[in-house]
Order: sequence, then structure tokens, then C-alpha cells
Amino acid sequence: MVILQVCAFAAPAPGNFISSLLSLEMDLKDKGVKTIYAFPERAKNNKWCKEIQQRTKVYFLPEAQARIRISTYKIFKTIYRENQVGVVHSHFELYDIPVTITAPKGVKVLWHLHDALKETYSNSSFTRKVLTKIQYGQISRRAMLLSVSEEHALFAEKLGFNKNNIRYLPNGIQTSRIDIEQIDQCKSKKNALMFGWDVYRKGVDILVGAVKDMSNEITVKVVGQDECEKYLSEENTSEMIEFLRPVSDINILYKEAIVFIHISRAEGLSYALLEALYAGLPIICSNIPENLFAEEFRNIIWVKNGNIGEVKRALETVSSKKWIISQEDIIYNRKLIREKYSIASWIRNMQKYYFE
Repeated sequence: MVILQVCAFAAPAPGNFISSLLSLEMDLKDKGVKTIYAFPERAKNNKWCKEIQQRTKVYFLPEAQARIRISTYKIFKTIYRENQVGVVHSHFELYDIPVTITAPKGVKVLWHLHDALKETYSNSSFTRKVLTKIQYGQISRRAMLLSVSEEHALFAEKLGFNKNNIRYLPNGIQTSRIDIEQIDQCKSKKNALMFGWDVYRKGVDILVGAVKDMSNEITVKVVGQDECEKYLSEENTSEMIEFLRPVSDINILYKEAIVFIHISRAEGLSYALLEALYAGLPIICSNIPENLFAEEFRNIIWVKNGNIGEVKRALETVSSKKWIISQEDIIYNRKLIREKYSIASWIRNMQKYYFE
């Protein structure tokens, strides 16, 4: 039997997503099940992709207009013809339609919803909205939907996906890649950490507004790409914010920080939030529905979505000496993550859906 992982993912850094798939691949291999992959063309030269190519088959797909390009469908027909695919697992929506239409009879089709479907749909063109409704309506009839967020699953159902074929599957993190060290809240230089890949979605503009009139008691290191750097250079006037490019070892950033800022307007189920908690950091977190799974954790300061004043007050709290987190709370959070959000738990649940 062969599992086909179809991933609309081409980021330079593999992150938790690729790490999770590779762990799943190794576990399946021990059970005699082979995994092959399909990625967008632009993933081809990434180091992580080259390493996968050395071990197993990797196919490459067009990205622009992939849902309606004939070449996309031809490639999937070739994949199915050349391999005895038993399960096809499509991540990040882009290839859901061609994966399903071309799948031979008897192939189990899984769609994995990672991102904020409602937000994406709301911001789409009329044509794209029609295509999305067709995708989650007629075309979805032979698929099972795995959603990292119960909120996104409800919206998929609203678009027409059969609720009996929807499963909630929270992400799992590789806890072994996070260094466990005691957080020093009394550092002379206090740094906060935030990821700003998507300026609006991640709330970088909210942060800029929050620090505008603050004294420089804390430096917020915002990790992002060109879009984020451009925005900060044009809109940020505070010396509190420092832009950083992604680093190969995330532990470097966690060790320098005393708090993680997670004020997104929309999310899937955030790997970064779980990692930061496991690293022992307190969190300033927006109260969007996708983040509320974290209410069971400790050391979180909740702020209203988009509320600049609340973010400012939260930063003032964590930069003062009044708020000290306990080692007991950090241990509690780590135990909970290992039990419910570890990669081992994710693999067990994933295989249940593959083989049920």
C-alpha cells in the first residue's frame, strides 16, 4: 500500500509541518506502508525537499491556477497509474479538487484543512467563491475532511461538506526539537518574540499600534519575510520593534525571549503557540475562536482580537517585575502538550483515519 501526501507547501524552512509528515512516514514504513509526495514546483530546490527525493518518490505540480490547469490533472493521473495508492492525503486545499477527481475507485481521499477557511473565503473573488462552494459541495462527496480547527470545520460544513465525514484533528509538535530551559524573567535585556509572516493575519499592525507610545522597556523581535520588513520600515516608528529573518534553530529565539506574542486575527491550530508554551514562555494571545483550545493551558494573557490597548497593557505587565510565572505551571503545560498535542498523538490519530 502507498500513501500519497499532496502538499501545497513550498516554504524554504520545513517547520513543524514537514517534520510531522516525515515522522508519520517513518512510522508507516515500520508497518510496511510506503509514502510518496507531491509538492509545488518551487519546492524542488529546498534542502528539505531534496532530502525527501533521496529517499522516496516526489512529484512536482503547477501552482498558479492549479485547480483548473489540465497539466495538474495529467500529473495526478500519472501518479495514480505509476503507484498503488491506497490513501491520498491533500494538505492546504489547493490540490483538493484535482486529487479527488482523478482518484481511481477504491482510493481513500482525505482533505486536510490547516488554514482559516472562512477568512480566505470572505476575501476571495466571486469566481473563487463559486469554485470553493463547488469544492466543498459536490466534489467533496467522496472525501473525508480533517480540520485542525473546529471553527474551520463548521464553516466547511456551511459550504456543503457532509458533517458525518468531518473529523477534528489538532496539530502535533515535535517536542524533541524544543530545548527545555528555565525562562529567566529577570534578564537585564527583555525581549518578546512574534511571528509576522502575514502582516494583517498575524496582527503586526496591532503590535505597531500597541508599542507606539510605550517606553523602551522591552524589545519585540518580529520574525518575517519581505512583506513584514517592508511594512515595518514604512509604518513602525518605535525603537521597540526589531525585524528578524527566519533562523534555522528556533530555540535561539525562544531562549532570548521572556514572552511570545500571538495576536493573530485568524489561525489554523498554531504550531508556534504550542512550541512557545512547551519552551516555557508565557503567551499574549488573541481570543479568536481558533486559539481558544489553549484555554486549558496556564501562563496565557488573553487579549481581545484587534484591541491595541489590551496588547499594550499585556506588554507592560510582562515587562514589569509584578508578573512571575511558576515552574509548576510550565511543567503542567508541557505535560498537557505531550498528552494531547505531541507528534506521537498526532500520528496515532492520523493512522486511525487512514485505516478505519
